[in-house]
Amino acid sequence: MPKWPPGATEFNVSVIPNVRCNTSYSYIPKPVLSRLGNPSGLKFVFDGKDIVVRSRD
Repeated sequence: MPKWPPGATEFNVSVIPNVRCNTSYSYIPKPVLSRLGNPSGLKFVFDGKDIVVRSRD
């Protein structure tokens, strides 16, 4: 598992395709999950040209 520098504000992650299920998955960095309150799920919201990530809880 990678170590993120303290105070990091950008995180690059890979998106792994699952062709059989016609979807993809990715591992979310721990600092991002911590900032979101360690949710059990995530919500992606289209907001104009941006995509907002929120905790689903």
